[in-house]
Parts: sequence; structure tokens; C-alpha cells
Amino acid sequence: MFSHLAALEVVGAGDEVVVADNSENAAATQILGQDGDAFAGLGGCVRIVPATAERSSYHARNAGAAAARNDWLLFMDADCAPAPGLLDAYFASPVPARCGALAGQIQGDPGQRSLAARYARSRHLFDHAEGLIRAEDGGADAGNLLVRRAALAQVGGFTEGIRSGGDVDLCHRLRLAGWTLEFRASALVHHRHRESLPSLLGAVARYGAGARWLNERYPGSSPRWPLFSGLAGMARDAAALVARGRLGHAVFRAVDGLGLIAHNIGYRAGNGARAM
Repeated sequence: MFSHLAALEVVGAGDEVVVADNSENAAATQILGQDGDAFAGLGGCVRIVPATAERSSYHARNAGAAAARNDWLLFMDADCAPAPGLLDAYFASPVPARCGALAGQIQGDPGQRSLAARYARSRHLFDHAEGLIRAEDGGADAGNLLVRRAALAQVGGFTEGIRSGGDVDLCHRLRLAGWTLEFRASALVHHRHRESLPSLLGAVARYGAGARWLNERYPGSSPRWPLFSGLAGMARDAAALVARGRLGHAVFRAVDGLGLIAHNIGYRAGNGARAM
């Protein structure tokens, strides 16, 4: 997955790529050490920083931000592949002085063919225009998020010690500190979704834990998804789709029901990050 860094060969003079390695076996160091030629186009500006204090993407992002030097920080996950011209797309329009973050677009990798990946892509899972977290509502996923260093420093970075919800929490805190969030739809990355249904549902449960944490922190912002009425509606929809011969759509509606159950299970679980 770190081979996606090769697509960042468009970085200009003075730019840098920082890999925050929060794997248990120093995977980034092993891969970069074994396949350094894959990053020749980056002019040697790839640096690796360890982020092993806790099993948390937010801790890793803070570690990477602390090691970076420039005024803007682009956060991108290892399972995301940047489209050509990503950085140019972010700065194609002037950035207002009080804009603290720019949310790029996240779309599913069209090459994935598993049921879980096709389902997640059909539901625009991380899409900042149509997904669960929408930029127009003031939220963004840090899988593709450009943040002004001064704004990040003012709010103290990402909240650590949690498993999920830290992306939206950061957006809330930026807004409360007087910063704005803007959407750059042309700044695109493709996200590789989970390949198996159990893995996808496990992620949804984790999102549920983050949702409850957010709702406690910002009352009313992330309520629990209604379980029984939701399941009843999904069962009716699935039956109607089967009757019309739309079996693929019926399967996706059934997965909606499994996701609803997973979210509710996660909503009752803790959101604390585990130690490495």
C-alpha cells in the first residue's frame, strides 16, 4: 500500500512526504528499505517517523505533523491513492485567510470487485459530497484532508486515545476556534475499501463507537442509528427488490441491515485506543 506514495512525484521543491508508521512490525521502514527505487521520483524527500505509543490513526497523524516543516499539512491514509495533480487541485483557488482546512474528495477504488468493496463504493462511504461525513455539514475524513499548520497547532492537533471520531472532532474544534472548512472536489484520492464483509462490518462498529463519543462530546451531533425501525424498512425494501428481480440491490439492502446492527453494537462499545 505504501507504493501509493510514488503517485506523489508531483511534489515540488520544498515539499516533503512524511510517513507516520504505526504498524507493529515497522512495515513502512521494511518496504521503503526494500523498494527504495519506487520513490526515486520524490527526490529523496520521504521520511519515516515512528508512531507506536498507541494503536490510533490520530496519534500517527500528530506524530507525522510534528515531524513536518511546512505551513500546510496534507493528511492521507495508506489505503488511499492520490489522483494526478492532487496538490495543484487543492490550491487551484485562493484559500481564505480564516480557512483552517480543505477537504478533498474520497471515492472508492473502481478496480475493487469484492462484494464488500462494491457495497461500500455504492454507498459512497467516505465521499465528502454524498457520504456519511459531508464537507457541506462541516465535517471531513482525514484520509484526504489539507490542514493549515497554524490552525492545527491552535486546537492542539487530533485528539488521541480514541479509536474513531477524531476527524470530525478536529473539524468541530477548528470551527469553534474560528476557522472554516472548504471542500475541494477536484482534489481526489481513491480509497481501497475493506475486501471482506466481516472486516467492513467491524469498521462500521468502530465508527459506531466513535459516533457515541462524538455525541457525548457534542450533544445531538451523532445520535445512534434507529435499529428496529431501520431493520423493518430495510427488510421491506429488500423483499420488494427481490420481487422485481433486482437481486444485487436486494443484497446491498441486506448489507445495510447488517451495517445498522454493527453500528448499534459499536455505539454501545468503548472508543478507547489500545496500547501497541
